Amino acid sequence: MYVKRITILGMMAALSTVLTVLGTVISVNTVFFTAAAAFLVGIAVISYGMGTGTVYLCVCAALDFFVNPNRLHVFLYLALAVYILICEGSYRGMAKMPAGRKKEWLHRLIRFLVFAVLYVLLLLFLPQLLVSDKLFTRQWFLPVMLGVGVVVWIIYDFAYLEAKKWMTSRFSTLFHPD
Repeated sequence: MYVKRITILGMMAALSTVLTVLGTVISVNTVFFTAAAAFLVGIAVISYGMGTGTVYLCVCAALDFFVNPNRLHVFLYLALAVYILICEGSYRGMAKMPAGRKKEWLHRLIRFLVFAVLYVLLLLFLPQLLVSDKLFTRQWFLPVMLGVGVVVWIIYDFAYLEAKKWMTSRFSTLFHPD
């Protein structure tokens, strides 16, 4: 019963680790590969629940820490994966609310606020993950990057929602509670 779940999550963790390492090796695509790895956290939550998704995130972060040659990329993975985890958790928490535009906009606001907090933390404490060292010493850096962050959130959130639809439609027989 749990063997199938452990097997699927183990393969997803291996795929996540390969994606994050690819993001380090092919430095132009660091954010793309790391985001793709973080999307798998959402699939784990959708398929097996918040507890399993949280454990899955911790396992993937530990694997990334030990396997990835650039340890700083673990923080980028954590930021993107925690965003997905909290968004899926808030969606599950809002399940009893009546469906409608109010629920949709509230969930969108929660997703934006979570992303904003995580993005600002990355900008303040680890800007070298996002830009070169020379840029973040400039006076205009923070305001410009905050504006860029809104655009990045729109793209990331849309990409996750589309990836989630695609994954759940294609693999619905594979990913379902035991």
